[in-house]
Amino acid sequence: MTAPEAAPAPDRSRRRRGGKVPSGREQIIDAAIASILEVGFYRSSTNEIARRADVSWGALQYHFGTREALLLAIVEELARRFTTSVEAAHVEGESLAERITSLYEILAEHYDNPTFLVRLQIVLNLQHDPDTSADVMDAIAAQSAASEAGTRRLLVEALGPDADPDDHVTLFHALRGMALSRLYSRTVPVRGTRGPSRAARDRFLARLADGW
Repeated sequence: MTAPEAAPAPDRSRRRRGGKVPSGREQIIDAAIASILEVGFYRSSTNEIARRADVSWGALQYHFGTREALLLAIVEELARRFTTSVEAAHVEGESLAERITSLYEILAEHYDNPTFLVRLQIVLNLQHDPDTSADVMDAIAAQSAASEAGTRRLLVEALGPDADPDDHVTLFHALRGMALSRLYSRTVPVRGTRGPSRAARDRFLARLADGW
């Protein structure tokens, strides 16, 4: 009498592929951004992010696999928001002063926004972590290049196509510096210091245009 054949092992890989995909990718990214803003980069562990997103740790692992992949997804999402905003924007104004003010307001939507600090913290920490993969750093560089392309178009709209490329770079750094300074003055308040008022900002931008 022959022994009965063993039942075939269940195809778990097929069930995983065909099973229900855990929800929560977007809420995980939003929770991670909120966590880094509130408690900082190092205290925003995957467990803390999963708790804030109200998802299981397994759901986080399903969507991203590793913390590094989650951090890259956050950088990509914030870069996408910036690129989308820039692509939809146009510098307006008849005078150079009006155009420079318009450009500043467009850039400030990103650089005078707390989420920029999230992107900056992630990029700086990934750059200085020897375990960060080359693929991740290449992806971050590609995101930066895509953002710069849209910014160059706005600079041409502000200064005109015949302006010296060095002027484009200088203006960008001047406006970004002002936006970051305003963000810093709110985020890291120091007694006796504050960001410029809107009127003072407009006077500075007008003088900047006059001396261009």
